[in-house]
Amino acid sequence: MVMAIPLLLAQLLLLAVALAAVQAAPGLHPVVLVPGYATNELDARLTELYRPSSPGCGARKGEGWFRLYLNYSALQDPGNVPCFAEQMSSVYDPAADDYSNVAGVETRVPFFGSTQAFRYPDPDRKNFSYMSTFVERLEKTGYRDGETMFGAPYDFRYAVAPVGRPSRVGDAFFRALKNLVERASGLNGGRPVVIATHSFGGLLAHQFLIRQPLAWRRRFVGRFVPIAAPWGGLVRGMQTLVSGNNLGLPFVDPRALLRQGRSQQSSLWRLPSPAAFGAATPLVTTKSRNYSAGDVADFLVAIGLGEAVGPYESRVLPLFGGELPHPGVPVTTVVGVGVGTPERIVFPGDDFDATPSVVAGDGDGVVNLVSAVAVETSWSHRGVDFSMVKVSNMSHNALLVDDRALEIIIREIQRAD
Repeated sequence: MVMAIPLLLAQLLLLAVALAAVQAAPGLHPVVLVPGYATNELDARLTELYRPSSPGCGARKGEGWFRLYLNYSALQDPGNVPCFAEQMSSVYDPAADDYSNVAGVETRVPFFGSTQAFRYPDPDRKNFSYMSTFVERLEKTGYRDGETMFGAPYDFRYAVAPVGRPSRVGDAFFRALKNLVERASGLNGGRPVVIATHSFGGLLAHQFLIRQPLAWRRRFVGRFVPIAAPWGGLVRGMQTLVSGNNLGLPFVDPRALLRQGRSQQSSLWRLPSPAAFGAATPLVTTKSRNYSAGDVADFLVAIGLGEAVGPYESRVLPLFGGELPHPGVPVTTVVGVGVGTPERIVFPGDDFDATPSVVAGDGDGVVNLVSAVAVETSWSHRGVDFSMVKVSNMSHNALLVDDRALEIIIREIQRAD
């Protein structure tokens, strides 16, 4: 009996320690954040295979890795913009049926697994980010980078192809994302992960989820929270292939980045899909022709981008041309509404170089309403937890900055708890 008392005390002590550990645990389901297009850093290095268009573009050849995106200060010099555009471009090889960098340009995405990659795409200035507010709000809720909160940055110039077609960069990202989800769950006692995304990141994460075995999804993913996802593409996707995209840098001429933007696989993902916009509704109008989501191939030819018709029809339409599959996990999608959004681009003649007028409709300023809600009807009738929250008078990026929107998003993330 005397020996039993110390043994009992030891057992009670171990029990108390175990209970204290449980009470001290944050109790949060880990969250993996997948940012939007052109939101995270991208590094590059120039090898001897690089043939610069001008001597200045080759100045960094052989010097190792440097930050290609985003270098806000460098791009303020118009002389640096052509080199940036050249090194950011990609190339589609019809024989290989895949995209790659320009010869001699190697790229990498730094800080995978951490939110550091997209808190400030230009860490020197720290003034060009909306993800930072979102991350800070999560931190106030108790999330910690690398412990309960993880980042999945990616090379936003690329995407993935339909199953069975090559997509070297996209497939590598999916492998890394799968490992990250499993690691995040393992570091948190096996709790399922919440995957929260913004904009283009939602399309990537959706494709990732539907390609995983259902048992894996149910084991490792507690909720999918896509924010401002353009499920059916954007009218602006057609507009930027005509006029260019300055990546939100007001001092950069969008047309200076036109060829670079046209070369990217991800640019074709942003084109309006017939499933969302219909095959007959005019989206781009010239004096002699209307172009709908069903006329994208003709539109590409008309603007001088006929070489993109093949990859669009073989690598994009099979993914977005019809109803999108439910990801098989609980979903809350958050969208902004009530903000004027380009709905129709009207050119005064048949010349795409002319300045068009823009007819606005509903949406978040970037994503058209019909695209944002494209999954609402089909996903809400699948017998799986699904909800869509429409935040009135909320723009595309404000969804991750505005207190009213962030309160909704954090609440939905924590529903997994």
